[in-house]
Amino acid sequence: MNPYLWAFLKKNTSFSEEVLEEIMGEMLVETHKKGTLLLRQGEVSSKCYVVLQGCIRQYTLGEDGKETTNNFFTEEQTVTLFMS
Repeated sequence: MNPYLWAFLKKNTSFSEEVLEEIMGEMLVETHKKGTLLLRQGEVSSKCYVVLQGCIRQYTLGEDGKETTNNFFTEEQTVTLFMS
């Protein structure tokens, strides 16, 4: 059981501990190393994320190859790309 996910769900829901245990049993928790690309520009996302530890940077690449940061997602924030 991931303690960060447990704390996040307890803080943001009113579910009983039994229901939370069932939910957590069905959730996939992934760990990614710093610098991992979760989605490339132009790809369609099939997932949403919750940042339990660390930070996610959203950026775009210009035609000149320059990176422009659009957003940062930090702990206890959800990352869902609705445009995708």
